[in-house]
Amino acid sequence: MRASAQPVPGSPGSGARPWAAALAALLLVLLLTLAPGLARADDGQRWSLRDRGDNRWSMRIFEQPDPAYPSGERLRLSALTPGIAVDHSRPLLLSDGVGGSWTLANRSEELVAAGAGALPESSAQFDLADLLPRPSDALPLVLSLPLAGEASAELVLGPEETLALHAASIPAATAQEG
Repeated sequence: MRASAQPVPGSPGSGARPWAAALAALLLVLLLTLAPGLARADDGQRWSLRDRGDNRWSMRIFEQPDPAYPSGERLRLSALTPGIAVDHSRPLLLSDGVGGSWTLANRSEELVAAGAGALPESSAQFDLADLLPRPSDALPLVLSLPLAGEASAELVLGPEETLALHAASIPAATAQEG
């Protein structure tokens, strides 16, 4: 006796639920259409770091999304270890160990909507426009982040983070000048 293939109830081709296949196809089309936009909603790159005092930090590079502030790429550092307060008035200092150094303007005021209240104690934000010329992608970078008082936290970036800073886009006005 020869077995004949019978459709399994509820499976495609069974005829029991023709709308299920159409719905699945529609959901797939929507997902593929909307997914690129969802990915672009947060184009930022993120890393977890430790400073020389073994405190944990989050580092993020992203394009400033708020039209109330100047556009451009930003570097945000946020303490993940409780009790750390950053200085929102001093710049971030970077050095590469062979004489290269950069000073990035503090843009911590951009962490909250204009006039919306106090700045977060554990996060600071910096403008990458002054990261010119770009640091070498082959040398480690040391970030000296100003903390409340006179202290600072030193974070040594690994190859991935250094490469990301090297690859950060150059502002259009600056690129035209050079």
